[in-house]
Amino acid sequence: MKKVIKSFIFWFFLIALSEIYMHQIGRDPKSIVLIGLNPILSAISRTDNGLAFMNSGMQLPCRTIMGSISIYWYIACIFSFLVYGAILDWVRLVVSKLAHRTK
Repeated sequence: MKKVIKSFIFWFFLIALSEIYMHQIGRDPKSIVLIGLNPILSAISRTDNGLAFMNSGMQLPCRTIMGSISIYWYIACIFSFLVYGAILDWVRLVVSKLAHRTK
């Protein structure tokens, strides 16, 4: 359990869930935090095909300006944060192996 709590993947998953919750309750009415500050989702939202695909999923009601959002945005948010966490866990692993090698 300690290993899970120390992993970046776990904490980034919790951050993604908190972003989704804040978006649902209306604290991010323009989706700036959910989409705008996430580089992967921001890049997807700027392409016509990506935007069309992401908006094609089941619409969930939320307290935003549009009033609903596709579930694909939430899935992509969780997935992208898991990727960020995995990258940071990998960097930490590489750094720790290099530190042990130099001793």
